[in-house]
Amino acid sequence: MTPNTRFSLSRVTFPKELTCSMRYSLLSFFLGALLTLAFSPFDHWLLAFVSLSGLSWLWLNPHEHHPIRYGFLFGLGNFSTGVHWVYISMYAYGGAPLFFAVGANILLILYLSLFPLLIGLLLHYLSRPATVRRALLIPLFWITGEIIRSYLFSGFPWLSVGYTQLYGLFKGIIPLAGMFAAGFILMLICSLLAFSYYRSGFAAIFAASLIGVMSFSTQFLSFTTPIGNPISVALIQGNVAQLTKFEPEQMLRDMQDYIQLIDERREQVVILPETAFAFMEELIHDDYLNALDKQYREKNQAIILGMPTGNYEKGEYYNSVITLGSAHGRYHKKHLLPFGEYLPMRRLFSFFRHFVTIPMGDFSRGESVQPLLSTNGVSAGVFICFEGAFGRVVQPYSYAQYLINVSNDGWFQDSIAADQHLQLTQVRALELGREIARATNNGHTVFIRNDGSIAERLPRFQRAVLSYTIQPRTGQTPYAKYGEKPLIYGLLLYAMMCALIFLIEKEQVKSHARYLSTRAN
Repeated sequence: MTPNTRFSLSRVTFPKELTCSMRYSLLSFFLGALLTLAFSPFDHWLLAFVSLSGLSWLWLNPHEHHPIRYGFLFGLGNFSTGVHWVYISMYAYGGAPLFFAVGANILLILYLSLFPLLIGLLLHYLSRPATVRRALLIPLFWITGEIIRSYLFSGFPWLSVGYTQLYGLFKGIIPLAGMFAAGFILMLICSLLAFSYYRSGFAAIFAASLIGVMSFSTQFLSFTTPIGNPISVALIQGNVAQLTKFEPEQMLRDMQDYIQLIDERREQVVILPETAFAFMEELIHDDYLNALDKQYREKNQAIILGMPTGNYEKGEYYNSVITLGSAHGRYHKKHLLPFGEYLPMRRLFSFFRHFVTIPMGDFSRGESVQPLLSTNGVSAGVFICFEGAFGRVVQPYSYAQYLINVSNDGWFQDSIAADQHLQLTQVRALELGREIARATNNGHTVFIRNDGSIAERLPRFQRAVLSYTIQPRTGQTPYAKYGEKPLIYGLLLYAMMCALIFLIEKEQVKSHARYLSTRAN
């Protein structure tokens, strides 16, 4: 190259196939990021159709043969924008170095991205592009992957596509068969619409329209009815600073502040957040709790509060909800958050404790079946924080007349984690057809109607009290009665139907080949 020669990018050329593949790779990442906007706090649920139809279009494209890459990049786009907040709790409150917290967050994103990657892998080896087979396999593999993800390693169902239908066209499917069923319908319609682009489109569009109309019509069904008189409920949002929440002096001040706020209330039921009393129950003198219990019983007031409990002799400690006054019963959290509330596979992950120290991070699991609470004679089902992400955890409380959720999303500051968490809780209300009273440390503290919509809410990061009248309800939605069994059976039936179609398709190809061979002879 001479001194007068200039280098120009315009002279650099790429093979057409390479540039096309690069564009599609960027598109797949963009579509994954776009899907995040379909979830709370954005709630642009229509973008779920755009994103998932786009992914299906890439997977069905007969001119592209990189479904594995597109699946992985889609996952990276979705989870890097949707769960980027995980590092905050470890770095800001767990004392972890920034590199460790961010590294752990990246590993989680990569792990979650493996699921769409594996779907692309299965599609690559089990079907050809632009075929009925691939179009039908996409929703089956996708929802099966989401169900597995909700169980594997304790489960992490965050950003499952069915949650986008809380305000969407297919919200009526949720009380019928659950959130995953709504996600399956969404994926099936998106896949059929994408397939119509490559093949004769009328049949696919007609099938997608018919499924869509039938699914949309389910939202007009009703399964539960009011029972008894409404009850007045107060939710106390303490807005306790997470950084000092577990310091002994602060714990004492917080407990005193909460008691003062309770004393000012006249509602029948008063609910405090998760670990509102941060002291272990054994460290508080029995006479003190007994005096509070007697005081509230005389006021005919039911107090529900989060508090760690346990037994020193047995070495068992629980993230619990206890009751005072005219409430009865207690609840121990049974689905714990890995690495936050317990350390899984201790030998393998023992190094984790050298980097991160989470207060109250070594709880025991509560019993899988626990009795409902009674609040002034009205039954209530309780679930704590992370448990709200799992329909199967809350589903056994379908006999309760209303639900109580206590949580503390202060671990993740003002990120979108709290909004996403609230959306999961709203879907639990819709699944069971029950109203939910949700008390949190610094938001979102809300009352949720039985259709999943928000009735009343407090602003985040304010100390305040929210009062509302809850209507107890009776009756069971189909999901409350049967859980996810109909979905599992439905997926098995769908898989058998797909296999039958594939066999017929294969026989037709063979028959056509024999016909052509006969004509050639």
